[in-house]
Amino acid sequence: MRGARWIDHLPLWVALGAAASTGLYDPGELVGMALPLIAAALVELLRWNLGRHQRWLEVGALVFFLADLARGRGVFPVAIHTLFLLAGLRLALPREISHRRQLVLMGFLLLLTAAVSTTSLPFLAWALAWFGAAALALLQQSWEISSSLRRGAFSRPPYGLVPLWLVGALLLGAGFFISLPRLNTGFRPAFLGSTAALAQAGLSDRLDLAGSGPIAPNPEVVLRIAPPPGTDPSRLQGLELLHGVALESLEGDHWIPSKLTPSDAFFVPRRGPGALQAEFLFSPSTHGILALPYGLSGLSPAGLPLRRAEGGSLRWRFPRVRPMPMEVAWNPATAEPLEPQLSPRRLEQLVELGPEQEVVRRWSLRLAPGILPAPELARVLERALRGFRYTLDNPSGKAARPLEDFLERTQAGHCEYFASAMAQMLRARGVPARVVNGYRLGPWIPEGGYFRVSQDQAHSWVEYWDRGRWHLADPTPATAAGASSGRALSTLSRWFDALAYHWDRYIVRFSDQDQQAGFSWIQSRVEGWEWRWKAPPAVPSWGVGLLALAWAAWRTRGLWRPQPAGPGRIRALRPLLARTRHAAPPMAGETARLWLGRLAVLRPERRILLAELADAVEAEAYAGRNSTASTLAKAEAAAWRGWRGPTSR
Repeated sequence: MRGARWIDHLPLWVALGAAASTGLYDPGELVGMALPLIAAALVELLRWNLGRHQRWLEVGALVFFLADLARGRGVFPVAIHTLFLLAGLRLALPREISHRRQLVLMGFLLLLTAAVSTTSLPFLAWALAWFGAAALALLQQSWEISSSLRRGAFSRPPYGLVPLWLVGALLLGAGFFISLPRLNTGFRPAFLGSTAALAQAGLSDRLDLAGSGPIAPNPEVVLRIAPPPGTDPSRLQGLELLHGVALESLEGDHWIPSKLTPSDAFFVPRRGPGALQAEFLFSPSTHGILALPYGLSGLSPAGLPLRRAEGGSLRWRFPRVRPMPMEVAWNPATAEPLEPQLSPRRLEQLVELGPEQEVVRRWSLRLAPGILPAPELARVLERALRGFRYTLDNPSGKAARPLEDFLERTQAGHCEYFASAMAQMLRARGVPARVVNGYRLGPWIPEGGYFRVSQDQAHSWVEYWDRGRWHLADPTPATAAGASSGRALSTLSRWFDALAYHWDRYIVRFSDQDQQAGFSWIQSRVEGWEWRWKAPPAVPSWGVGLLALAWAAWRTRGLWRPQPAGPGRIRALRPLLARTRHAAPPMAGETARLWLGRLAVLRPERRILLAELADAVEAEAYAGRNSTASTLAKAEAAAWRGWRGPTSR
């Protein structure tokens, strides 16, 4: 077919269109990418044979690569420019099946460079067009191979099937997109079966004791805290509780954030003596709440997409899709939030009780009788509630009045029961109190040098107001800390977690600052290094060097040794020349056809195939037409492998 060779050009041109659709390249760059393809199309149109100039074209491509690299535009643009240049060069030179497959691969690599930089709908159209062009090219190549083995005229490939294949692939991809489980959103199709109907541990911006069953563990990592190198983790104070959101409004059995809570309730805009700093790596979450230490005094870098939300929480302005690091500074000496005065409306809200107020008031007086100052009352209630039993089985979750059942019957539950009970007991005695949801500090991972906080460390505790300051109280038994953090990670799990952290830190987030730090480290080591190697004797050194030079010259003899006139000048015949160099080397002045004729005399059974090879060689070398000379020569060379000529006795 006349247009068959043009199909090889299609994937590269479509890849160029996909790159242009991203908007990343200026017009000058796009013209530079298109020039090699335009030149290759001109060579194809005029039917020029540039095979004899291949070596010089390759040298020119190398010079272009080095010059483009020297411009300092970055490795990524240089790689794209070089791929387009090599693709154009490959299109302009004589092409075998293997070369044509390389062109499809180059087009795919260029499409990938565009895919990583855009998610736009127009790019989807370009991607579908590229897959159609690649399907046409691969279909044409496989059809030519199969047709060459059949007798008769060359038939036309079934190009009409390509659109049907594209539609089928698109429908199949859409089906997988719809049906596969969405692990990050909790969606799971019904036909895949259901998971156990257990609530999972995790942070929430509300608290509801009613209607919940047992709590299942949830090892999903939400935060990693890496102190500066060389810091003793035991000296990193103020991280025992990481606050997320304050719940001040009590509606029945529900604790929810209040709009009256100051937006800067936990922020102390000064560092002062004793300030600490660490890197916090936040994993993506559905609620976007940041868990931060008390006494927070600074976040960096500046300009992070954060917003102040209800309950004094700090949240991402937009949903995150990958882990986000930030430098966090805090001062443990200012851990208790300041609030000099409470407005009447807010004070009324902070002492409001739920429907079980009589039970709460009775238990408050039973556990801490008499009139006590707020700090002492809090200590007594905290100590008394810690005598209850901590469990994730949630035995009071199905009761009509969960908090009453927790106090009167089971005296066992998870942290939300303890925090809710103590906050309401304080309110029943006139002390403003609220529940805070956040995290306990997770285990230290020595293999990675950071603290690992997962959803299993989600926790609720109490803050009560006294004399212009909010004070912390945690009535949950101490065994809860062991239960949450001590689902001990095995050594293998810790290593895998550390590997994931370092991959994100040193590969995904590798920056120019990291690069400069690495070069500085290498420079410091080189400057302090003393050369102590003693040079070997001169004669053995020269001997080894000459042997290495002779070996390199022998291995590259085909590059610098001039090829003999005649068949040796024809690139396609080189495999056959190597096989027959001892039995029938070309003679001086002998043409390719004459030499192949001598081979036919040695092996008469291959006369027809050798004559066909001679026709193909002349068509490629003299008529300027692309042919199958190289393929036929390789097949003939394989037939001469191991052949020994007749010997005389």
